[in-house]
Amino acid sequence: MPFKPYRVKTALWYGTLLWIIGFVWGMIVFMMPTLNGVPSIPYVSKYPAISVPLIVLYLILSYFMAKSYLDLAGDRPTEGLKFGVTAFLLNILLDILIYVVLFRSSDYFAYVSIWLTYAILIGIPWIAGEYSQK
Repeated sequence: MPFKPYRVKTALWYGTLLWIIGFVWGMIVFMMPTLNGVPSIPYVSKYPAISVPLIVLYLILSYFMAKSYLDLAGDRPTEGLKFGVTAFLLNILLDILIYVVLFRSSDYFAYVSIWLTYAILIGIPWIAGEYSQK
């Protein structure tokens, strides 16, 4: 089974769009002192005002993006997993480049909320594929 998703450009576009939404929401939170002042939750989230809404939003958006992406797929569970892995790889690459390298955030990956978001990016499209196949 080759890894390549059947609609590569769409998978990359959706993955990039999810990352941009998270980045823009983070910028909005940093610009608003009341949201930026929310205390961190040790080991869970450094910025809960960013991560909690994004987790909910990613659950919803990744499901609807996966449904749209899998509309014409033959083996939907496999293609959903390929889509999810593509979105995950793209998001982790962009996170490393922007947050770790550019912003020098050494503890970015130390929080559960980040890894939960990555799990959502992989799991929800696969689950959407499973349910749409039946």
